Amino acid sequence: GENILVIGNQGVGKNVLADYMLELLNHEREYIQLHRDTTIQTLTLNPTIKNGVMCWEDSPLVNAVKEGRVLVIDEADKAPLEVTVILKGLVEDGEMLLSDGRRILATDPNIDYPDDILPIHPDFRMIVLANRPGYPFLGNEFFRECGDCYSCHTVDNPDRDSEIALLRAYGPSVDDETLDLLISLFNDLRELVNNGLLSYPYSLRELVNIVKHLHEFPEDSLS
Repeated sequence: GENILVIGNQGVGKNVLADYMLELLNHEREYIQLHRDTTIQTLTLNPTIKNGVMCWEDSPLVNAVKEGRVLVIDEADKAPLEVTVILKGLVEDGEMLLSDGRRILATDPNIDYPDDILPIHPDFRMIVLANRPGYPFLGNEFFRECGDCYSCHTVDNPDRDSEIALLRAYGPSVDDETLDLLISLFNDLRELVNNGLLSYPYSLRELVNIVKHLHEFPEDSLS
């Protein structure tokens, strides 16, 4: 299988899709979420406290490489450019230098390597999740920098019929008229975001939360 890049707006279900696919494939996963303060060190090492002493353990990335798990990298567009370049090197060249001096390497099974070499398990794969480039997310251009290394897929908000079916599953007691009104409102909000008139990208996640609330508290009104 190939390494996968999933691009879509906030809250369209990228994590849910990745988890469901891994569940169907019966693959173990490791998870890491990137942000603007992510460094190469925090990408590969995790601080932890043992017996009152702080020590460093291998990060989910390193564990996935060693154990042959699928590494799910969330919010990849939030990371600094130097971090995304390191990830590109791991995928494209099969090599990554760790901050403690060890080296991740795509190895030849017929060659003996020194102890500071961590062989990349043949089952190791990456699923990278990122918001689409541009307004309002304003993250790094992950697709431009690294898109050629991945099998790329886009996820958009579902069509109206699919949204109705999904919301019915979350709020079976909510009437269709209310669901239809909410979908229309959120479509208008998304259009305002696309036109730059609103900064917050209202997503399917918020819509689901409203419907779940109305299901649990039917006496509450939309107003």
